[in-house]
Amino acid sequence: MRSSTKILSILASTGIILAATVAPAMAAEGDALSGAVAGGSLSFENSAVVNPLVLGEGPLILDGKNVRKATGAAASAWTVTDARGTGGAWNLQASATDFTSAAGEVDTEVRTIVVSNLSISTGTVEDGEGSDSPPAAVKINQMNTTSQNLLAVTGSGKGNFSFTPTFELSIPVNAFRSNFKAGSTGDMNPYVSTVTYTLTSN
Repeated sequence: MRSSTKILSILASTGIILAATVAPAMAAEGDALSGAVAGGSLSFENSAVVNPLVLGEGPLILDGKNVRKATGAAASAWTVTDARGTGGAWNLQASATDFTSAAGEVDTEVRTIVVSNLSISTGTVEDGEGSDSPPAAVKINQMNTTSQNLLAVTGSGKGNFSFTPTFELSIPVNAFRSNFKAGSTGDMNPYVSTVTYTLTSN
């Protein structure tokens, strides 16, 4: 089991050995060629999420009437690579903490938006050349502090699979604004959540 809140990359190593007995001009009939292929690793690479709590160029503005939507997307495709060569199943799971705005000098109470307001969608999952069929796209409508499947392979998932996830946070009508860092104007402490990705294998 591997957990990652940032890029986690394990390079796969594959050894191929070919042995043959060859005459100076050509191989005699019946000579054998043999090769051993060593399995590599199961790994996950993810990039930063771009502006998960920003619409346009400024903070969201509450209006007391409508749920506001804050959206974001990965800066580039994320990739799961299964180079083990076993055909074993694997799961990429995600969990997240509640969103909190840290206390400031005047705003001394930490503010919270529960994580169930966050959704994550994988979008289309692309299989690399020569890979097995890709797992189905998934949308987690309500994130949780416990792990949920983001990608799941129950059969064989050998090869590499890429997707570019999108994120959406629903800001409740009765949400507190972010806390100011100092005083009652100026920079604010944004709402922050830590999303943890865990790659498990069978």
